[in-house]
Amino acid sequence: MKLSIGPGALVAAGFIGPGTVTACTLAGADFGYALIWALVFATLATIILQEMAARLGIVSGKGLAAAMTAPENGPIVKWSIILLGVSALAVGNSAYEAGNLAGGALGLEALFHSTGVSHRLIVLVLSATAAGFLLFGHYKHIEKLLIGLVLMMSVAFAGSVLLTRPDLSGWISGLKPAIPDGGLLTAIALIGTTIVPYNLFLHASTVRDKWPNGSAEALRAARADTAISIGLGGFVSILILSTAAASLFGSGIAVSSAADMAISIEPAYGPLAKYLVGIGLFGAGLSSSITAPLATAYALSEFGGF
Repeated sequence: MKLSIGPGALVAAGFIGPGTVTACTLAGADFGYALIWALVFATLATIILQEMAARLGIVSGKGLAAAMTAPENGPIVKWSIILLGVSALAVGNSAYEAGNLAGGALGLEALFHSTGVSHRLIVLVLSATAAGFLLFGHYKHIEKLLIGLVLMMSVAFAGSVLLTRPDLSGWISGLKPAIPDGGLLTAIALIGTTIVPYNLFLHASTVRDKWPNGSAEALRAARADTAISIGLGGFVSILILSTAAASLFGSGIAVSSAADMAISIEPAYGPLAKYLVGIGLFGAGLSSSITAPLATAYALSEFGGF
């Protein structure tokens, strides 16, 4: 079987957004390595859920929204789902997209914070970039871009971990499920920013388009793609938490975002650490600013019967 990476990478690009980066940063800065287990759990749960969505798309030839509104469900169920789905996607996507663009802008500001470029201008440029890819880019081009961004984030945050040198024994102890005092909401945030509902719509639709024949080989390819791509995404989240834990936990430095971490670690670990974290945050914002509206477009098209 030839390994074909694609739809799973879109899912990984979708959940490694500024919200995930911020949650991982705060988890590491406030609780050290104690909540690594939450990311491991969330990654495994995401793989299971997304693999189910992928099987649905390949076997039935339908996206998740189309399957939910199939005629056999009855008109009351169908229109209730459409109303709730469209409302949730419209509001949720707006909130996600605002956070994605703002997070990507913060990543660039962390890299070039002394240039004086306005935050609003950076957000407008990122908005135009994401809109350009969505309006004029072919699906395969978008797929390649997002795969590249996931790999870029992986390299960037892996580099930051090498520079900050996390404690291996602390890292291993963090694999044991335990919630430190005051850490419940942070653990929930780590899980909630990894298991992203709109990715189920995106995955079911994109695997249907990539493997339209519904064969057993297609199912195996989709399963491998899901496990590898989402596993890599979860690993990136763990790298972010590890960087924050190694550089900020117990330091007395207060941070509220990954952009703060990028600037805060520069004095101790040099400008390269700042650039790596800034690049990773920028990649997270740009990738998610493309996948969020793409997933919503797939779902709304199916709800509308297109």
